[in-house]
Amino acid sequence: MSTVTLKQELNVAKRLLLRSQAATELPDIISHADLNYQWPSIRDEIDQQIQEEECGPLNTEILDYPKGAIDVRPLSRFSIRDHLVYDALVYRIAPQVDANIAKSVYSYRWQPKTSQLGFPITSWLRMRMTAISQINKDPSLRLASTDVSSFYEHVDIATLTDDLYAVSPDLWTLKRVGKFLTNFQDINHAWGLPQGSDASGILANLYLSPVDEYLKKSGISFVRYSDDMMLFHSEWNMLRDALAGTNRILRSRRLSTSGSKTRIYEPAEAKDLLDDSYKTALAYSIDISSPGSKETLRHYFNKVTSRSTLNMRDLKFAINRLRQIRDDYAVQWCLENLRYIANLAREMFNYFESLTSWSSRIAKSLSDFMGQGESRSYPYLEQRILKYFIRAGIRDDATLQAAWLILKDRNRTKFTREFAARYIGNHARLRESQLLLHMFEEEPDTDMRRALLVALYDANYCSPRLLSRVQGAFPDLKWICGYLKSSPQLPLTGKAVS
Repeated sequence: MSTVTLKQELNVAKRLLLRSQAATELPDIISHADLNYQWPSIRDEIDQQIQEEECGPLNTEILDYPKGAIDVRPLSRFSIRDHLVYDALVYRIAPQVDANIAKSVYSYRWQPKTSQLGFPITSWLRMRMTAISQINKDPSLRLASTDVSSFYEHVDIATLTDDLYAVSPDLWTLKRVGKFLTNFQDINHAWGLPQGSDASGILANLYLSPVDEYLKKSGISFVRYSDDMMLFHSEWNMLRDALAGTNRILRSRRLSTSGSKTRIYEPAEAKDLLDDSYKTALAYSIDISSPGSKETLRHYFNKVTSRSTLNMRDLKFAINRLRQIRDDYAVQWCLENLRYIANLAREMFNYFESLTSWSSRIAKSLSDFMGQGESRSYPYLEQRILKYFIRAGIRDDATLQAAWLILKDRNRTKFTREFAARYIGNHARLRESQLLLHMFEEEPDTDMRRALLVALYDANYCSPRLLSRVQGAFPDLKWICGYLKSSPQLPLTGKAVS
């Protein structure tokens, strides 16, 4: 029996997973609160499974996450067990991986002293500040910008495995990481690295490290955040040659640059591209409540939304600042354009939740959207809408009807069905609770059983006898059963059982 243990790494994986719940694209219905309740025994059980090479993933849902009005990217939604396994294995070799990453790379940097990753927005801002500093120091610099087409999807796992074996002597861990990634590709309509996990970001950095080394040896100053790259040089031909050389390196790794996003900017254009001085000044004026700052922010929002092509970064800034000052100026526009900016759903719904005086009007508009047949084309929005209603404690008959339709349809995405179950559970009458129990008994999927059990708890139809019976019949639900037996106050608006 192996003496290797991943208990420490699993502790880190759990801590970072819980930390990410506020900002994640795919929040859990109870923010994984059941992990904390029996964590030592859960951790030891997972650790034993990893030692026996039961690495998974056992249960994966591939979701189309919106990048804009039309484009999507495939997000991998693992079971909680598989998520922890993957993260813990990668975090174990993260220090060796990060030691081989150039300083010019800002994404997914591992901090060995604290055993954690830097916050994404902070890392991205640091990269941008470095780029601005480069341009300001030398006004003659041109800037070449590029990124990789469908980067994560086209990472070649065999090549990545060779990279990992060259970086780390930890064969025990490498074998299990390789098995996890191979299984991921074999059992899903997906390939490459799983998207949606910070662990994949760490591995992605290593996969692009030959590009970093090529640019360094070519004398090209650069910064990189994942696959987004900015190159600096005063000579246009030098940048053009560097881009061509970069593309050759990428092709050797089954990748290619995005032609539509590759461009060389002249010095003045580069400065304009990176210059955020207007937004910086506007943010400061809002922070100190400067007279006229609200009107200036509204003017900026109008300017951003009147463009023929929306700049999502500018729009995100405007929505977040309007939320900061509790200004409802953009609410109607957001409601009317939900489907076109679904990729900003997190920002939009944080904005909506900050405006309690608008809750009834927001709820009416969202309810109308849910009642339209085309809402099923936007499962990520449906999930956010249901979460909004749960958090606000709003009972809406039309939305409840839509939630029942979602819950009953096993062809719908699980993460939407799970929040539909929770919304129903928060407002279920006795006969509806009995129907939820019937659906639980017929449900074949473990994640949905968990969601239905939580819904029954919300509905006060989850006795200790029922939990004991469920735990005996469905061993995969023992974690959530043990947690619910403690009569907890659930995250969002879950009710404690008396």
